[in-house]
Amino acid sequence: MKKILLILLINLFISSAYAEITSKIILDAKVKGKESISIAITPLSNKKQIKQLKFDIEANKNYLDFIRPIFISSNKNRSLVTKYKGTSVDIYKDYVKSVVFIGNLKRNGSGSGFVIKYKGGKKIITNWHVVEGAKNVSVWLKPKDLVAERYMLDNLESYKARVIKIDKEKDLALLEVAELPNDIKSVSLGNFNNIDVGETVFAIGHPGNLIWSFTSGMVSNVWPDHKWEYKDSNHFADVIQTDASINPGNSGGPLFNKNKKLIGITTFTDPKGSNLNFAVSVNSMIEFLKKPEKKITGNDWIKKKEPAPTWITKKNGKVKENSIDKEYPNAEKRDMNKNGTTDIWLIDENKNGKPDSAIIDQNEDGIIEAVAFDENENGNFEILLFDDDLDGNPDRAEIDKDDNGTSDIMAYDNDQDGKWDKYEKIS
Repeated sequence: MKKILLILLINLFISSAYAEITSKIILDAKVKGKESISIAITPLSNKKQIKQLKFDIEANKNYLDFIRPIFISSNKNRSLVTKYKGTSVDIYKDYVKSVVFIGNLKRNGSGSGFVIKYKGGKKIITNWHVVEGAKNVSVWLKPKDLVAERYMLDNLESYKARVIKIDKEKDLALLEVAELPNDIKSVSLGNFNNIDVGETVFAIGHPGNLIWSFTSGMVSNVWPDHKWEYKDSNHFADVIQTDASINPGNSGGPLFNKNKKLIGITTFTDPKGSNLNFAVSVNSMIEFLKKPEKKITGNDWIKKKEPAPTWITKKNGKVKENSIDKEYPNAEKRDMNKNGTTDIWLIDENKNGKPDSAIIDQNEDGIIEAVAFDENENGNFEILLFDDDLDGNPDRAEIDKDDNGTSDIMAYDNDQDGKWDKYEKIS
């Protein structure tokens, strides 16, 4: 399983059956027979996460009895929406180091970029027009002390980045840097479908020569399938219109919502009017990332099937030796929303006739958004791990502590280090 980015958990199905991933609904979903599947082994499907979560809950049980509850409309609804919201100060502190300065010597230009998780590693997203014409560009990370742009370019060390993938139509590019520092955090992903006109947004970038500047504004409108022109090129993508200050140098930088989720890539302004600024949507970015590069090397933990990468592969033969995937030869297919497409696989790992886990592909794109566990095999999935930013690591968990079909505790691993660092009691 692997999460690159999102056609995301938080989508139109929140108001549908998917908002209730309970054992009853899973088991009542339309049965579609069985098939052999293989899933990539990531922390999301690794039971070590469950052991760590149980240990942490036990260690904090006194605290958990007194923590302030969060409110969910129905206890039995396993909500797919992250409840945590950050202030603007938090957003800047959390992600300013994730934003990079990109210099394109080929065009004598510069722009912004930011770090994402992709195929088990860290890569950089920017605009195509920032790296236009270049196979390699220079990347600067935020210096510890504030300096002028000219001083940084002349005196501070840069990284060499290779352009590994472009989509001229969407005006997007993916860069690879050999050794990014471990403390550079990848951004978390939001969803274009959940953006509200009027909500507050935040941008980090390098307008003019004012490096790592932070601006805010609101969503002025959303434009699916929008067309625009840049010099002699034509472009097409879902875009977000905002009045947040965007200027030359911001191109390729992140646009966040108040929940600290990436919703867009700041891309262009309309010279015909004031404050007509636009960002390519995160969903268009995910579509871009799902398209395979012309040449892929290395041992990826994503399995591929045409026409796009997927984390689930239907198997028609034996798994190769030393495969990093795990095969389930008798996975029971279920169709939760009854549209004719499999979206849940029930797994009976110990082969006793009772499912002990469920793999959930909510929007049926081959990417796993959640894994449910029923350790005592009583028909109730008491632990749910959610991969909100689709990078293969659990971001959030819901725990049914008394195993009665109702979630009691929400846990968060905000820095995705395998340790659960925040708990909320569900009321």
